[in-house]
Amino acid sequence: MESTFSHQNSIPSLPLPGLKDTIEKYLKSLSPIVSKEELEHVTSLARGFGDSENGRKLQNFLELKSSTSKNWLEDWWYDAYTTNQETLLTQNMGAIIPKSFMSNTSQIGMASQIIHHLMNYWSRVRHEKIEITKSRGINWDMSQVYNLFNACRTPAVSKDKIERYFCTESEGFCPSHIVVLYNGHIWKMETVQNGKIFSVPEIRNILEIIKSGSNRTDENSIVKLTSLERDTWAKIRESMICNSSRNRKMFEAIDSAVFCLTLANDFVENDSELMKYSIFGSPLNAYMDKNLNIIVLKNGKACLQAEHGNVDAISLFAPCDFAADQFLDDSELSEKTLQNSSSTPTIEKIDFLLTGSVSSRIAEAEKQFFALSSRINVNVYHYSNFGATFCKSRKLYADTIIQIALQMAYLKTHNKLAPIYETASTRKFYHGRTETVRSLTPDLAKYLEACENSATNETIKTLFFDAYNSHNTLMDAARDGKGIDRHFLGLRMSQLALKSYGEKIAIPFLDDHSYAASGGNGNFLLSTSFLGYNENGCFGYVVPMCKDGYGAFYRINASRFTFTLSNYFDDATNGDEFRENLEYSLDFIKNVILTNE
Repeated sequence: MESTFSHQNSIPSLPLPGLKDTIEKYLKSLSPIVSKEELEHVTSLARGFGDSENGRKLQNFLELKSSTSKNWLEDWWYDAYTTNQETLLTQNMGAIIPKSFMSNTSQIGMASQIIHHLMNYWSRVRHEKIEITKSRGINWDMSQVYNLFNACRTPAVSKDKIERYFCTESEGFCPSHIVVLYNGHIWKMETVQNGKIFSVPEIRNILEIIKSGSNRTDENSIVKLTSLERDTWAKIRESMICNSSRNRKMFEAIDSAVFCLTLANDFVENDSELMKYSIFGSPLNAYMDKNLNIIVLKNGKACLQAEHGNVDAISLFAPCDFAADQFLDDSELSEKTLQNSSSTPTIEKIDFLLTGSVSSRIAEAEKQFFALSSRINVNVYHYSNFGATFCKSRKLYADTIIQIALQMAYLKTHNKLAPIYETASTRKFYHGRTETVRSLTPDLAKYLEACENSATNETIKTLFFDAYNSHNTLMDAARDGKGIDRHFLGLRMSQLALKSYGEKIAIPFLDDHSYAASGGNGNFLLSTSFLGYNENGCFGYVVPMCKDGYGAFYRINASRFTFTLSNYFDDATNGDEFRENLEYSLDFIKNVILTNE
């Protein structure tokens, strides 16, 4: 097998789209959203900018950056995350690990297995034994695999830092300890001795010791502070470091850990509750700055929370699914692997010196956490009337069908169209991450108008496939690095860079209100993403991009689709109605459009 990172130097550079091409795609995306008069106005602004000297200056700046970097977007894309100073509750990703739903496995049994198997995956990355991801025969960039572990988003005023401590075996030493949380207490736990990962029984024994040593809840746990707005948390953390050299050492132990695992004191009844719990269950459940937090509940069910700026969701699911594939129930473990432990992992209690007003800030953080949690609605919904097999039999992409159905559902719920964001991967390029697919196209708007006006089935079918093909064209362009929104981010960042040299350049069409109306500046009313085909694999969500919008994240399986739908409890949204209309829309597509196709 080829080593994991052996092709990194041959991965092509991220391309830079042409300015006029991007502008024309953007104008086309506006037509379903803005009035004819507004479209004429912004068309004049945008094309005028594309032909102007200012437009050429900004594009030339991007071309220069592109010529000197294999990924002209990379540093700016990380900045887009790290300059967002809102709470990580609205930025981090939550997910559940379905294979942890084992009736014969205890909390400690599940936690010890997760630790052991995740560390095996970590070791495989260290030794570069993770298979290279390919799509349509093309090698994908593997840097996100490298970034998976031993990472932390460190708070700092105005702009956080993503700190990484991982090294491959050939590069040298890499920390091999994890952080374990229980009742707000923080423990540093070593997982490797003499090059060997501790066994499940050995880990299990030490977790029992940790639980017995943390019986009483630490109400003054600094874990709660990680859910504060970033500037606030940054100032508190810096004051703690200035007041105590021990505090600095304790923070370094957490920051450099492979990942964090929490033993939670709760039960949940169903998928929807567990999905919400992954982010909003308790302010003691996750050290939110960490790259990966695994949360194991009292009945052994497991969920996860991850800092989204570090890597994308699909990359985080891979090690968790790898671990889940090895799970055994407790009775099987006792027969197959339990033995007298020859070694015991070393542990160290991480205690911070709290001075001044830190205790009161911890109490404020808890109050703010539950205030936000009470506003969030999360619904895991399994649609079972058809799935990937049905779509493949008709040589259709299920993802495209779902995107059309989501827009139909929004229209039926709110009597208007929604600017919509779908994630497309650009990992075929060096250090590629994502691009936006603006999947509300003029063709989709025409199809929806025909449905609303009760056009003939023949007309509706024709317009459906026009919309279907338009979406696929946009998706292909986005995967090829020829989308809209990352290019516009580059223009904005170039504008700021030139301003720092004293040259002020306006971008009138991006300052026009139509840009926000179409989803720009974080105003997509539907934020969506496809999360893979693994029938029993991890799936998750983030909160909606807008307070008056929805999140819709989905896994495609052979005979069903699994959605995680999220919204704020607010007069502007209705999660139950949206779910009902999504079911109606998928049924309509199957029964009216795809029957006899």
